[in-house]
Amino acid sequence: MKKNIKIYENPILYLILFMICIGTVMMYSASGNLGINNHNNYAFYLKRHLIRFAISILVFLIVYNINFKFIKSYSFEILFLSWIIMLSAYLFYETGSTRRWLILFGKNIFTTSDFARLALIIFTANFIDEYRKKINDLRIIFTKYVPYFLITSLLILRQPDLSTTFSITIIVATILMIAGLKIKYILIPGIISMSSYFTYIYISNNYQYKRILEWYFGKGDNTMQTDSSIQALGNGGIFGVGFGKSIIKNGFMPEVHTDFILPIIGEEIGYLGICLIFFLFIGLYFYGIQISKTAPDIFSSMLALGISINILYYFLINASYVVGILPPTGLPIPFISYGGSQLLFSIASIAILLNISNYTNIYKYKSL
Repeated sequence: MKKNIKIYENPILYLILFMICIGTVMMYSASGNLGINNHNNYAFYLKRHLIRFAISILVFLIVYNINFKFIKSYSFEILFLSWIIMLSAYLFYETGSTRRWLILFGKNIFTTSDFARLALIIFTANFIDEYRKKINDLRIIFTKYVPYFLITSLLILRQPDLSTTFSITIIVATILMIAGLKIKYILIPGIISMSSYFTYIYISNNYQYKRILEWYFGKGDNTMQTDSSIQALGNGGIFGVGFGKSIIKNGFMPEVHTDFILPIIGEEIGYLGICLIFFLFIGLYFYGIQISKTAPDIFSSMLALGISINILYYFLINASYVVGILPPTGLPIPFISYGGSQLLFSIASIAILLNISNYTNIYKYKSL
């Protein structure tokens, strides 16, 4: 008997919707004064966020109805498309800006690295599926995977976007280690790559080097931002000062609606609010792992694992730098922070995860 599990029967859908609702409400509170100061409209960022959410829902419906096996068949083409999109960002950009955005008709469409990150996770899952029995064969690794990873990561690094490059690296490294790749094949190249890059930024003395030094020595603008973040979390206490009553958001800390929204949550709804956010992300991760464990094949299992790790890692990295454990990276919290690009590709990732979950249930019933 074949039973097609309906999308509304999956608890992940409600978990994500709840997270987006919390994020939208807190983003509205955090961005209100910024909207008044910059656009004379308290709800300016809320309106833009809701428009982007509506677009993301359309993308969700399209991606959800694409069989994940189709995605597997075109994993390289999807990765190649991400290279084309990243290269186009080098051709069409505003003077003095970074090359991170796909710009069409003068509008920023989305951050190209967000698409590349999802594309690389898909490609990695397909690589593991095809070569899982030879995953520790160096010839296979250096001919079938490393060149594609290097092209993707170097295109992102050149934008420049060190934080996303680092995040993508640890995400795919985790996936490959879980798939059975020996840690020495990751650790040694990782040390060499990081040493080479830090040598480069030391010689060039660019802003990334300055940012790392400011974080390490506890001085500079980035440290002031972290100090304000910790102060906001302290102000909130257990239950928070109340919705809309944050003090820190009133000009004391930039990016309060994007990178540093977590301190505003902590200040307004307290330690319990922070615990709720952690609980939601950990819950989503374990749902994703359950899907990975029950997936019908290696590709879908690794893809579900990669999507789950990707979302959890991004949240943990953001939570780490707002309290000073890591230097500020500029990575938003999926589903919570303002930003159309992260919302679009996070929701697209969840659509793939739900698609795998749906076909997992169909597969189970077919095998009875």
